[in-house]
Amino acid sequence: MTRRRRIAVTTAVVVAVALVTPTAVPSTASWVDREWAHGAVGTSSFDCGTDADYTATASSRFLGGSIAGTDLDDVAEVRGVSVAKSGAEPASVEPVTAPELGTDGRPYTQAFGNPLDVGLLGDVAGIDLTGLGVGLPGGSAGAVNQVATAAGTGEAVAASGLVADSGGVLVTDSTASGDLPDPASVTISRALPGIEDVTDVGLEVGAVGASAQLAGCDAIRQDLWGGLVQRSLASNLRAAVQDVADDPVAVGLDRDYGIASLDLTVDSPLVGALVTAVDDTVVQLDATVDALGGRDGLLARTIDQGVLGVLGGLTGSLGLGTIGGTVELTGPDLAGAVEPLLAEPVQDPGGTLSLDLAAGTVRVDLAHLLGDDAHGLNDLPPNHEVVLDAATLAALADRLGQVLDAWAAKVTAALTTALGSLHVRIALTADLSAPLLLGARVQIATLSIGVDTGVAALMSGQTKLSVGVVLLGLDLGGLLGVVTGLATTLVNPLTQAVVGTLSTRLFALVGTLGTTLTSTVGGPVVRALGTVLARLPGVLSLRVNVQEDTAAGAAPPGRATTGTYTQTALRLTLADALVPGGLARLDLATATVGPNAVSLVEGALRPQDR
Repeated sequence: MTRRRRIAVTTAVVVAVALVTPTAVPSTASWVDREWAHGAVGTSSFDCGTDADYTATASSRFLGGSIAGTDLDDVAEVRGVSVAKSGAEPASVEPVTAPELGTDGRPYTQAFGNPLDVGLLGDVAGIDLTGLGVGLPGGSAGAVNQVATAAGTGEAVAASGLVADSGGVLVTDSTASGDLPDPASVTISRALPGIEDVTDVGLEVGAVGASAQLAGCDAIRQDLWGGLVQRSLASNLRAAVQDVADDPVAVGLDRDYGIASLDLTVDSPLVGALVTAVDDTVVQLDATVDALGGRDGLLARTIDQGVLGVLGGLTGSLGLGTIGGTVELTGPDLAGAVEPLLAEPVQDPGGTLSLDLAAGTVRVDLAHLLGDDAHGLNDLPPNHEVVLDAATLAALADRLGQVLDAWAAKVTAALTTALGSLHVRIALTADLSAPLLLGARVQIATLSIGVDTGVAALMSGQTKLSVGVVLLGLDLGGLLGVVTGLATTLVNPLTQAVVGTLSTRLFALVGTLGTTLTSTVGGPVVRALGTVLARLPGVLSLRVNVQEDTAAGAAPPGRATTGTYTQTALRLTLADALVPGGLARLDLATATVGPNAVSLVEGALRPQDR
């Protein structure tokens, strides 16, 4: 229970019901009327929305806290906007240069805005806000808008971030990505120094917004009336006014926030090395394909050596002349086969973990990993701490290994398929000769070797080389019998020799690439991320939907006032001990309303029956 303090006064103010005998009497009186009767000075009635003798205050600030040893309150480029208005008097505003906004003709109301210029905030003590200036939805004055509205009727509205001038938050969990700006980035690598193969660690914060609205009249009326029905008949007006200061007010207060995204980013040169390994392999494969073709290429020489090997096993009398003809390998662009796999993010099925190969970054979606699966960091309870669970984070390193293995398998499969789609055409001829007397040789047959098929069919044994022998009719010591069976003898050895060359020269490169992607480069990437994630819970604190209230101080006699109510979308805190003079706390999108106040008159207060 809230402890209520009482202030003694010399003149008792007794509510009207004290004049009635305390016996249960049936009544049809209405207790919901908004008017209150009192003396001739001060507020004439609690007619909320009409009475215009209130003082209301509101302020908003997109960026607050302390970063890199700098109090952001002292940085002119990131100051917010504050407004105070009393009754019909002109409002006071800070900064005085803040432009006044429209209020749709609402009486006794003034609104001001002071949106930050992200062009001037490319890097404020490690914060890069330039992304927030790109791709803004209609109706907003910017992703770093700051507005404050105060009315003499007791209303106060404040909003900052991706908000409309009216104070509405324009970012929710259902906002289309095309309606959101690029994220801002905050480097936290100073809290995580000396991690091998890591060049930077940061947080990317999507659009954020926060708003707070306070109907001061409703709040004060509820507190006074709610307290009156519970007080003894000897309580007085000053006690009622003091209770306003003691008890937090919920009536008339409305707060909201929104966070589009929050990602952890880890930059490592090894991520780019994955792409380099693929590119280098493609270059080698292209060069090997070129080297395999032609009359003097690797396949022609392989066939030449295969024929000689068979001939040497049959007889030392037959000789092979110079091979002539063509060897061609044609087919798809190998680089094009893997290009989509290098251009698109590599991610797990849920998108929680991804690698941006072009940027050299590992990205972890903290909003959905540690927040709500459906809504991310939105719709969470007030002052919710996002727990950086060590076990959950540690499991991400293993998941990265699985993601890399799956991606490497896709890359090698794409290259294997592309190589299998190459078309090989071999059309070679050579003369077979036999010795005459005195070492002279004479041609006795023409050997032809050919194939016209896909590499995949050749590698799988679906197609074999064809071998033909055309005899010239010369029978030199029975060699014709040997030559006539040569075609059948050569088919399998030559096919196997060609398949072996393709395997060792082409497909072995793909296998080596797979090992490089999963172990040689991929393994250190996984270890680097694991080290970052292991240290993160000890240095970083995240809170969302931060609501901070300050009860009103002791009000002067005859005056009632509300407390002060603040809404912050996101608060980031790094351990000070780990970052001497560095980032301590960063508040993104803060809105504050109150205190709102009104003068009362010491006189009989009673609800009016009508």
